[in-house]
Formats: sequence, structure tokens, C-alpha cells
Amino acid sequence: MQTPEMEQLVVDMLGDRQMVLKDYFTARGARLDMLAWYPTTTDTDHAAMRFLIEYWHRLRGDAEIPKACDVSPFELKPALGHIVLIDVLEDGWDGRFRLYGTKVAETYGRDMTGRLISEIDGGNYVSVFFRSLYRAAWLRRAPYYSHHFPPAHVAVESWQRLALPLAGADGQVSRFLACNIAGPWRPPAWKSRTIQPETAA
Repeated sequence: MQTPEMEQLVVDMLGDRQMVLKDYFTARGARLDMLAWYPTTTDTDHAAMRFLIEYWHRLRGDAEIPKACDVSPFELKPALGHIVLIDVLEDGWDGRFRLYGTKVAETYGRDMTGRLISEIDGGNYVSVFFRSLYRAAWLRRAPYYSHHFPPAHVAVESWQRLALPLAGADGQVSRFLACNIAGPWRPPAWKSRTIQPETAA
């Protein structure tokens, strides 16, 4: 179920109101370094993400977005471990993890395959933001790349995220081919405060 806060975030995302979105993170002791629609390979320094961006464009050809049925698991080997496949639910307001990469699960501390996006982190600010972002991407039918830095008590220094929309038989966005890359660990930051690590934040 979406909230008024989420609905406003979607409006801000569709309007590309970068300062408003950055203020959302700043108010929570975090930092949004980048949110880019239609990312290119120059937006990220990670090889897996660069590969997926090129693969998505190659797969779609002259179409607006590629078909989900055309994605081949055998062609995704360069990004395996970091790949997250999300089946769209509720017109983009939620989604179910069809595949949750092993490296992503290792960092998060659990395998979310078969679970919902809305189940992550009890609806904290990151969950609210990215559920809104998936909704905006569903409406916009566009890929996005984000890079953010969680608050100091979080055990992971940063997260890079990439989401590439895929079309179902009806032409609507039915799935996201996503990729999550965690930055360096910083366990002393939360151990010294006896706060549990929120690795997915």
C-alpha cells in the first residue's frame, strides 16, 4: 500500500527534482550522490552494471524497452551474483523478487527470493524511496541508476543500484532487470555504537 509520502516522491522523481530528492536523504543522515534516468556506461565504474546497460540496449534494438521473454540467463553471466530480477506488482508500487543475486544476499544478510520489496527493512526511508522509484520507473518506462551513501551507523558505505524495465506480453513493464552493488564494509561505525547493521539501507 502506497502512502502520501511515496506518492509525493513519485511526483518529485517524475519531475526530476534532484535537490528535493537529495534533501530527502540528507534529512535522514544519508546522501544521494546520483539519480540518473537512462544511465549510460559512464555513470558507473562497475563492470557488471556497464555490461547490463549495454545488454539492455542491445536487446531492445529499435523498441522502447526489451521484452522480458527475450532475456537469456546464459547471456547474463558477466553480472551473475549482482543480478536481481523483480516481477512488478500493483502497477509498480511493489514487486516480488524472482531472483536475488548471491552477492546481494550475502551483503544484505538474507536471500529475498520470493519475497516482496515492501518487506525490506520494515518500510524504512530506503524502502520507501526505492518503492517510489520503481513506481516512477514503471510509469516512465525508463531505466535508472542511483548511488547513495547511508547514515554512518550502517555497515555498508554505499550502494549503487541499476534497474532496467522489461515488457510483458501486453507491452506494459512487467519486470525489472536490476543490479545492486555494495560499497566497502565499515563495521567499526556500527559496532562502536552497538547498533545493528542495516546493510540494505
